[in-house]
Amino acid sequence: MSQERDKNRGQGPRRPPGPGAKGPRPGPAPKRRGGLSLSRLGGDDFEIVHPRCVREMELDFEEGIELRKAGDPEAARDALRYALQGCGDNLWVHVALGRLALEDFRDPSLARGHFGYAFELAERAFPPGFRGRLPRHRPSNRPFYDAVAGLAECYDALSKPEEAARLRAWAAALAGERPGPSAPSK
Repeated sequence: MSQERDKNRGQGPRRPPGPGAKGPRPGPAPKRRGGLSLSRLGGDDFEIVHPRCVREMELDFEEGIELRKAGDPEAARDALRYALQGCGDNLWVHVALGRLALEDFRDPSLARGHFGYAFELAERAFPPGFRGRLPRHRPSNRPFYDAVAGLAECYDALSKPEEAARLRAWAAALAGERPGPSAPSK
């Protein structure tokens, strides 16, 4: 690991606040490297297209996952935060940070922020009035559904079961599994 990377590790990403933040974000939106989009698979089926920076930061993501498996959640969190500095639109990293917050640090409010931010990143890729399907079985759609599941778990832990149920029903409808209500509020 390089000294430059060690110097920056643990400082966290510099990104706008996640869900639940009050008021408008100051100034113009920062230019983002990458960004998520959708690609039509055929018919009404779509998949999420992830930015190139996801692949570029893959080793840092994997390091965070290995550190967590080794029983070091603090170091895992630092490695995952470092990965976000190189790719803030990485759904896999946001979901992993949400899992850490929920399962290792037992903080459903913090976890909700991570899962909610991943949810919002993916949702921004949907065009207005999107009526297509996002199949769960597609590997590139998986982190979106993992974020939705984590967010619903957070709502359950925060004694908001109706929000969790609404979110799960909406995700099922988006996956083409059964009809559900319109998009949930975050």
